[in-house]
Amino acid sequence: MQDLEPAGPADTSAAGVQVTENSRGVIAENYEELQGLPVLRKARQRHPLPPATWDSSVRAVFQSAEVALLNLSDLLRRAASDVRERRVEDGVVKLSWARGFHRVLIRLGLCLPRLGLTPALEDKPVRLRLADSPALREYVVALKGFDASVLEWVASGDLRPDLVLATESLGNPRFNLLHLARICSHESTVWEENLAVLFVSAPSPPYEEFVASTLVRDAVYDRTLRGDTFFMQFRGLHQIPETIGEEINDHLAAAIVDTRNGRTLHAIEHLGAARALADVVESCLPPMVDSLATSDYHQIRENLGLTSGSHSICLRYDMFTHLYRQLWETITSTRGDGSAIGGSEDAPEAFSRRRIRHRDEPVADDVYLLLSHCLALRSFIFSWRAEHLHLPRNNLGGDETRSLTGSHDAVRTVANLRKAAMSQDPFRHLAYQWGLTGSTGDGDGHGMVASYLESEASLDHQLLRETGYLTQNSFTDVQQRSGYFAQRSSFRPPSSRRA
Repeated sequence: MQDLEPAGPADTSAAGVQVTENSRGVIAENYEELQGLPVLRKARQRHPLPPATWDSSVRAVFQSAEVALLNLSDLLRRAASDVRERRVEDGVVKLSWARGFHRVLIRLGLCLPRLGLTPALEDKPVRLRLADSPALREYVVALKGFDASVLEWVASGDLRPDLVLATESLGNPRFNLLHLARICSHESTVWEENLAVLFVSAPSPPYEEFVASTLVRDAVYDRTLRGDTFFMQFRGLHQIPETIGEEINDHLAAAIVDTRNGRTLHAIEHLGAARALADVVESCLPPMVDSLATSDYHQIRENLGLTSGSHSICLRYDMFTHLYRQLWETITSTRGDGSAIGGSEDAPEAFSRRRIRHRDEPVADDVYLLLSHCLALRSFIFSWRAEHLHLPRNNLGGDETRSLTGSHDAVRTVANLRKAAMSQDPFRHLAYQWGLTGSTGDGDGHGMVASYLESEASLDHQLLRETGYLTQNSFTDVQQRSGYFAQRSSFRPPSSRRA
């Protein structure tokens, strides 16, 4: 670890806590501070709303949109500077990140019509307009600045769009710059249309107060690094899942309570909302996977401190573990009418038999709809776990490369966590009975392709090993658990969230 420089006495944060810095900036003390979660929590509390409602979901969507727009503004300002300095390749990287945020915004715009919730609109509902967003106004200024930088280059005669577009392809940085710019431009019209006007129940304050735009901005900018890094974007693609994830958890908790009380249709409504919102969370992984280069991650790695994605209470614990298991326990002990259906391993088989025989033996359709939403939730969770494996693979590598928190082999640890989660998955028998998985086992997934990729003969095996060597040599304090990283993480798993 070459850049760690806790020079003299540590600096003091706004909260009065001593902080350690390296040459780029503050080193995170914990996951919550790293991702600005206390500030995002304040933003949710600024204008209290009944949880798991249309209004609360609209707020979560708009707050997430603010995060995305602020990140886009940052990326476009920096890309404009790259273009002016003719650092075309650097500008292309910024636009690659921007494309990812545009697609997250599109998912945000699409999820609300898919919620399945009935807006609780009064006689005079309040219209919230995206045009009132300070982050959108900032984005438009940044977009105009980027366009001007490219058009100035064209006017100089050194950039010929007609020639580049006619003769070049994706291997050419100039083509990529123009190609990504036009993709981003069109996608911005898609999400702007979908998010243009949303109704919420009256009474409601103006957009900026309802969304708590100032606090959301504080969360995005409360921790920045010196230099040309993608630290803000790394945080943004964690902040959006945390914001939407809190809303998903409220809907899951409401579904559990409704199921216990025999309100099956209400439970289905909440599970459908959680299912729609989950699309947004899942959409935040591809931009990091596609755009976060190993070298770019290594620039910011020390500043992540003794943290791990598994420290997310919202996702790792409340959603993927506590509420997920409670949902199973509730459904397998209660039917929609309140009658018991059994809480043992026989329950999923009973569900499956009824599903197969429903033409001869009428069964309430709400049971099947409830279960289909549960299995969709299961699919999302394990898809997220599988996609998340890209990050340690691409940025840390194999051959016993340690994680920031000290796991002996980061890639193997994440893979084993996924495997353990699959083996302990309460819905796995139901998924098997419904033909959605090939076994009720641990999800080892060692088919022909996986076996080859793990062999010495594969390019993937070689790249994983070389990435590991690079990471170990670049971060000796992390690998040897010395210096700042000799200390242990202060994170402790939370108590179980009960619905």
